[in-house]
Amino acid sequence: MPLELILVRHGETDFNRDGVFRGLLEVRLNAMGIAQADATAEALAGKVFDAIYSSSLKRALVTATRIAKPHEIQIRKIDGLMDIDFGAWAGLTEKEVQGKYPKQYETWMQKPGNARFPGGESARKVWKRINSSLREILFTHGTGIVVIVSHRVPIKMMTAYLLGMTRHDINEIKHDPCAISIFRIDGRDYTPIVLNDSSHLAKLSIGPQRDF
Repeated sequence: MPLELILVRHGETDFNRDGVFRGLLEVRLNAMGIAQADATAEALAGKVFDAIYSSSLKRALVTATRIAKPHEIQIRKIDGLMDIDFGAWAGLTEKEVQGKYPKQYETWMQKPGNARFPGGESARKVWKRINSSLREILFTHGTGIVVIVSHRVPIKMMTAYLLGMTRHDINEIKHDPCAISIFRIDGRDYTPIVLNDSSHLAKLSIGPQRDF
């Protein structure tokens, strides 16, 4: 049997809602984020997980913990799944970044694969870090159901990798807070089953989400 890989982005934080760059800052889930995590847990409750992996940042860990609760399974923390290090951008709004770092912001928007963040990581380094962790997980689990809970950019990079795309293509991918993407992994054959599915969040009346 092939492996079923489930990718989940953590729930909403105030920084997501207010358009503030997060990176490695510890930011709590807000009330909506908790509700999203619980709705995701309910949507996945009927599955039997072999493992749940999470970024070690709290917003991902709390989301993963709520998803794991019905399954009584221990979360495996991996630093390699942490958010991109935005460096000096972390804690700034989009408007502030546009004002202070206009050229770097334009690169991030237009050519994300070439982005380098002042005092932080490059997109190239993050791509290598994230997908090295992904490949290790896929190597460890040949069958069963595995969940990865991470962040916006890492989830987009993993999705791009699995779709045969590159880091330069991540702006073509959208993944909302607590949305679910599922891939069937059969050796090196990666087949998308659903991408950015947020139908389980409909009862929360969230409305359209920005890609931030």
